[in-house]
Amino acid sequence: MAGAAITSETLGGAMAAILAWRVNPDAAPSCPLCGAQGLVVSDHSARPHAEWYRLVCATCGLDQMLAVPMGAVVPGAEG
Repeated sequence: MAGAAITSETLGGAMAAILAWRVNPDAAPSCPLCGAQGLVVSDHSARPHAEWYRLVCATCGLDQMLAVPMGAVVPGAEG
């Protein structure tokens, strides 16, 4: 399945895989597309503006960057 891509239907699974990886970076989550173990997740974030994650699955060919927008900073709200 070359060219596998995350769609609106699989975005929730991709976000869950990112969250699982953030909780335990040493345990590779399963692919949100094919379910194979060993999804490679890497953080390419440009904080504080956005979080960027690359998801790579050797089984189905997924290789995609996902942006997770971060909320705007509200002056005076940090205290």
